[in-house]
Amino acid sequence: MSTPDRPGANQAVAPDSPDRPSRRWPRWALRITSTAAAVLLFDQAIFAGSFLSGSYGALLTHEDNARFAAIATLLTLVSSILVAGVGKGPRWPIVAASGLFVLVGLQIVLGYTGMVALHVPVGVATIVVAVVTTVWTWRRV
Repeated sequence: MSTPDRPGANQAVAPDSPDRPSRRWPRWALRITSTAAAVLLFDQAIFAGSFLSGSYGALLTHEDNARFAAIATLLTLVSSILVAGVGKGPRWPIVAASGLFVLVGLQIVLGYTGMVALHVPVGVATIVVAVVTTVWTWRRV
């Protein structure tokens, strides 16, 4: 038997009820990971510019930061899957995060093969996609 102050098996639980587990944490995880990825990807342009300006040690920093950016992008993809699954949120972040992850992977390949003519414009596109995705996660998720 259920009491009036506790919902029973046949009673609905209000969305804001303390008896219902929160599904907001995946949204915050997505916001945090996408923001981190966007910042790390933007930093890539700064490190590349420093290298092109003659600070040759910045190339190693650019390479190391690429690894962190790839990890942050992967975590963004995982978070977007959690938003859609656990958080019952929209599925568009999965598409955006998947595209971003592919772009970062392509960037790494282009960078290591020395294809600078493609590496730079794909890098710009990667930063744009990361920033737009991050803004969307803060406004629409």
